Amino acid sequence: MRFIADVLKSAVAKCKASELESLVRQWGYLKNVELDQIDFSKSKRCVYREILRLCDEKHKQKETADRVNEFDLMCSVKYSFKKRWSMYKLSDKKTGTLKENELSDPKKFKKKLLQQIELYFDSTAAVSVTLHDGALWCRLYIQSGAPARFMNSNTIYLVYYPHCPCFAITAFKVSVRNFLFQCLSNAFNHHSLTNMMLSGLHYKSLFQLAFNKIGESSFGRLKAIENLPFLCRNERKRKAKEMEREPNMRSEDEVMKRRRSQSLEASFGVYDQPVLESLQFKVEVKFRGSQNLVNFPVEDEPFRCRVKFEGPSVLEGVRNLASCGLANEPLPKHLMRVNSLGTNYFVLRNKDKT
Repeated sequence: MRFIADVLKSAVAKCKASELESLVRQWGYLKNVELDQIDFSKSKRCVYREILRLCDEKHKQKETADRVNEFDLMCSVKYSFKKRWSMYKLSDKKTGTLKENELSDPKKFKKKLLQQIELYFDSTAAVSVTLHDGALWCRLYIQSGAPARFMNSNTIYLVYYPHCPCFAITAFKVSVRNFLFQCLSNAFNHHSLTNMMLSGLHYKSLFQLAFNKIGESSFGRLKAIENLPFLCRNERKRKAKEMEREPNMRSEDEVMKRRRSQSLEASFGVYDQPVLESLQFKVEVKFRGSQNLVNFPVEDEPFRCRVKFEGPSVLEGVRNLASCGLANEPLPKHLMRVNSLGTNYFVLRNKDKT
């Protein structure tokens, strides 16, 4: 029961106090009569203890363990932005036919994934699957380290849109990587997985960028994927023109602003940009500042450095800087092509002379 208590405690800790009651009622494991005994105005610690007591009174340890795992998954779906997701591409699809709805029905997919997990890991491994907003959400618990002791680092979450060639996954231990990838490859009916070097907190934006790369099309231009559930694109709100606020005022650089706006629309589209919290560039190029730094040694070796952009939405921030004239136009190609390249880690090198 200690293990179940730790899982429940971890799940409750993820929730906002104001939303905990609605989540517990939505969970459905405890009846309304039982829930009426809980004072949800108290601290989350007190509420957790009451929930644990009611679960313990059922005397159904196996069922309780499964349902608590489901509650943890439900809380992770609700607060998905609290986790860092990494994108992986499914490669080399296996020949043979899949059973009907095997990759879209939560119960069938859970059965298939659990069969694979049990082949490679011990009996303490657990799998939970639910369907939310058109995607399969999976929770895998793979024991590593102290036996019979719950550790958050052993819990892995995964998001997969049925029949899509990619999925998002949270951090996992290196010690389970090879077996985990083999399990997922078999469950998704592919031979291998490839790290797309794309990560962030907003999983829908990651899927959007991944599909831009896989579809070899820049943002907003691939009609074949416009109706997929993760492509929730909102058109940018245009600011009121100065001349509408004051008829006697005219902008001196109106032509330049119009040209800049058209250039940015051609590069970024008319929609809000996908949310990426960071962009990292590894630079290995020839040093070009010797005119300003006379004593700086210029050698055949490239000048190496790392440049990192961070913020709530880096792509939208870059666009806004260019729109305000604070970034030189045209923007560098490696910034303009982030949407179509589908990665947030780049290596910039000198072009080879041929």
